[in-house]
Amino acid sequence: MTLKNLFLLFFIFCFTSSFSQMTLNRDTSLTITENGIAFSSAFSGGINAGQFSEIDLNLDGKMDLVVFDKSGNKISPFINDNGNYIYAPKYRSAFPKLHDWMLLADYNCDGKNDIYTYSSGGMAIYENTSSTNLSFSLITSLVLSNYGSNNLNIYISPVDIPAIADIDYDGDLDILTFSILGGFVEYHKNMAMELTGNCDTVAFEFSESCWGLFYEGLNSYILNCPNCQCPPIVNPNAADEKQKHAGSTLLAIDIDNDNDMDLVLGDVSYNNLNLLINGGDNQNALMISVDSIFPQNHSNTIAADMHVYPATYYLDVTNDGVKDLIVTTNSQNNSENFESSWLYKNAGQTNNPDFNFVQTNFLQSDMIDLGKSAFPTFYDYNNDSLLDLVVGNYGYHVAYNDPISSLALFENTGTKDIPKYDLIDRDWQGISTVNLNTNLNIPVLNISPTFGDLDGDGDKDMLLGDADGELHYFNNQAGNFNITLPNYFSIDVGYFSQPQLVDVDRDGLLDIIIGEQDGSLNYCPNSGTVTNAAFDTIIKNWGGIDVDTNYFSSGYSSPKLIDSNGVYQLFVGSYTGTIYQFTNIDGNLSGQFLPVYSTAANLWDGGKCAFALADINNDNQLEMILGNLSGGIAYFSSDTLLNDTSTTNTLNNKQTNFSIYPNPANGQVTIESSEIGIVKIINLLGKTIYKARKSSYLIEINTSKFAKGIYILQLNGMTSKVLIQ
Repeated sequence: MTLKNLFLLFFIFCFTSSFSQMTLNRDTSLTITENGIAFSSAFSGGINAGQFSEIDLNLDGKMDLVVFDKSGNKISPFINDNGNYIYAPKYRSAFPKLHDWMLLADYNCDGKNDIYTYSSGGMAIYENTSSTNLSFSLITSLVLSNYGSNNLNIYISPVDIPAIADIDYDGDLDILTFSILGGFVEYHKNMAMELTGNCDTVAFEFSESCWGLFYEGLNSYILNCPNCQCPPIVNPNAADEKQKHAGSTLLAIDIDNDNDMDLVLGDVSYNNLNLLINGGDNQNALMISVDSIFPQNHSNTIAADMHVYPATYYLDVTNDGVKDLIVTTNSQNNSENFESSWLYKNAGQTNNPDFNFVQTNFLQSDMIDLGKSAFPTFYDYNNDSLLDLVVGNYGYHVAYNDPISSLALFENTGTKDIPKYDLIDRDWQGISTVNLNTNLNIPVLNISPTFGDLDGDGDKDMLLGDADGELHYFNNQAGNFNITLPNYFSIDVGYFSQPQLVDVDRDGLLDIIIGEQDGSLNYCPNSGTVTNAAFDTIIKNWGGIDVDTNYFSSGYSSPKLIDSNGVYQLFVGSYTGTIYQFTNIDGNLSGQFLPVYSTAANLWDGGKCAFALADINNDNQLEMILGNLSGGIAYFSSDTLLNDTSTTNTLNNKQTNFSIYPNPANGQVTIESSEIGIVKIINLLGKTIYKARKSSYLIEINTSKFAKGIYILQLNGMTSKVLIQ
């Protein structure tokens, strides 16, 4: 029997209800400045590969802004407050769970923008059903098109961005997308107006297999391809043949006010935008020219230069009634992640634009954005008894080179009761230039810091984790950290080490716990002394923890062990952004820890989360700084003391009066009871995944589609655990 199965059985048969509760509320009152200027939206979370759309979030009649970050599938809503965009994450919960891409447009012509998003090699549509509150309802999980002999899904690659626009000017929204074979753009005509006379119908017809009569290779174009037949593109590196389409972004706009759609394209491997001018009309498109440095030639401004895979979005973000141009990247793993939202203000008209470059960091300049990923920890760097903040990152993007990983130092310039932070150094201690990779003699990536006194001299030293799974020890010498031992004690946990220095076994010596890419934890007990730490043992799979196993093979665990009035609580961040909590740690360091539902599991601000917990406002309660994959941070304040001295059961203690079998269940579970009422099955994150009314003595539940794991089954307030295999 595997260790994981032993843990699950132990959880079922060993009942415990002792765990802490921590209530954390999103808080934007904390002031953070840089160079004397306060961030107006400090905690809005960073942007790596943003996709911009507009929608009325608060139903006040004004268009607000939503950014979907392809990196981490994060939705960031912003309320339009008289031209200022205020981060409003409360609206995030109204959106369904989405991935790869999201565009908002009004599919049914009711004045409310709906959701178009990727789904199974195509796209889904969610209708905006808002009346008093923002809400959406799934219309179709896969949009089909009539190909003549049958209906098939409109193919859209997850790495592409389609064009959703009224191509034929008949009042409903059509679709332009590259074919599955690549090269030619397919035109799927919306037949709603033709069939019903209104837009409120999803009915598409495959109209053209090479709309605009052009062929796209790798950032190259052949024009005038009648019957979809083109001469080959000349490739100096290969035989003369058409290049296979690998990924493109499309934006259809009328750029010359001639009542037909022109096309702006970005290519997956290039940094420029191409403008294709439609010399035909809105019924028969014909691309006649290509501008490869758009929008420079069109508007006498600077050309877009996004390093790789640019994407464009057309919406009014300057609140003058005219749509502006936003240029971002559609590359989630190799993106310019610090200045990746270029704004071109439109000084002309929506259908006859005059673009003027404004900035490379629209919205990003108002938020804390540390490139890719953020790994925060608290540390009093100047010994003034105020906790400062040190944040590591995966790195800032550098074109055609490795990212630059560094530490950002936020000095606490407030008081013990009212903290304020000043971002005074984005490369604190010059870590970005230290060659910690001793094999290649280069700096490392994915720097994750932790602090503790490892030599008994009264000050805290620094330990850094990195992408190679190693640790690096910096000795604190009067506030300056000098690299003492790279590859500290040859500790190597695989990849993406996330360390914490903490006295795990309460022997007065600091130990190390380390998260890693596979989602498990490692424990390195300190076998040395107060003045001479020694780590010669790595205990793998510590506590039997493996986060996000129901979702991914890689969990990217990020642990924090917290002493709650003498009892340890373990919180672990993960790839999905979920924070897991575990108990049964003290006196059980070689055993299996117990997962418990915690209010921390409800906190979310993006994927690959890491966090810091400390009392920074002298209220005897913990606050949290939460980092995410997009390089941003969020702040959560607590209104209840983290307390584990009393035994608390979150489940109702009513005596169980029903039978469950088989348990463990494999495909089906049966409940036998004279009780009549509502049956619920709840996962360990507190989410109800099944609900039905029990109206007879027996009820059988199909569990074949449930993820493997432990669940809570409830019937009329009675509870029992069930294991799904």
